[in-house]
Amino acid sequence: MKNKRNKDRINADIPTIVGGNIRKFREARGLTREQLAEAVDLDTGYLGMCERGERQLGLNKTLEIIKYFGLAPNDILPIATAANEEGKKALICEINALLENAPNNKLLAIKCIIETIDDM
Repeated sequence: MKNKRNKDRINADIPTIVGGNIRKFREARGLTREQLAEAVDLDTGYLGMCERGERQLGLNKTLEIIKYFGLAPNDILPIATAANEEGKKALICEINALLENAPNNKLLAIKCIIETIDDM
């Protein structure tokens, strides 16, 4: 049960982490919210809500912002990194465990995400 609570907490934090990272990179580049919203075709108010973690951007818009800033996905997205081979193996085992019971539509979506990230 503790693992589920941690997972729920992490999932709840994702919009706040992603939004905060977008704001950080936007401000570091001296862009206004209006300038970024126009560049990626978003409503300024909606972008503000996303930056505050009140709303969650879709994956396509998040990737569009990552490309616009010329960043790597892990600069914006809370992606775990494996510092060594053992950490990498543990991460792969954790991912495999999550995928085992996933329905086909989610597996296809995950495949698309991985292909998109590989193309960056």
